[in-house]
Amino acid sequence: MMSHKELILILGGSRSGKSEFAEQLAGVDGDQVCYLATGVVTDLEMKKRVEQHQKRRSPHWGTIEEPLNPLKALETLKGFCGILLMDSLSGWLANLLYQYPWGTFPWGDQEEAKALAEVESLLKSLGQATYSSLIVGDEVGMGLVPPSPEGRAFRDLNGKANQLVAAAADQVYFIIAGQPLKIK
Repeated sequence: MMSHKELILILGGSRSGKSEFAEQLAGVDGDQVCYLATGVVTDLEMKKRVEQHQKRRSPHWGTIEEPLNPLKALETLKGFCGILLMDSLSGWLANLLYQYPWGTFPWGDQEEAKALAEVESLLKSLGQATYSSLIVGDEVGMGLVPPSPEGRAFRDLNGKANQLVAAAADQVYFIIAGQPLKIK
């Protein structure tokens, strides 16, 4: 439960239950929930994932689909939202990475710095918002080192972004096998 305006980060691996946990937290207080979806349907498997998420959500929640510019989406929420649930930070970061053609992958320090500056802008905007925010993100740094430059760039960017959000967050949860572990 959220007793005052706060930022909560919820991390976990694939199918860990992080989205379900975030949805439960968002729906507890009866505030108007705004769901910021960053996913992009690129194939049948992703379409099924999105549909599963949609089925779990309350029909009373507002949904904004914005894969690249969550700040633009936040502008539309002023005065309307009691709780923002962003699912997911990692999806948004992947979308930023996918703006570059894979055959000529130019991701480097400058591109990473630009992406992290966008994360900081998002955090600044959430800090000025009148609503509480729940951000769902993937923990991808606990496995093997990805074999491709693209995979390593995403893993590194995601890890650094998770650190920025965790530092700004009032609470941080790590979800393991559907079980929340509060780490901050």
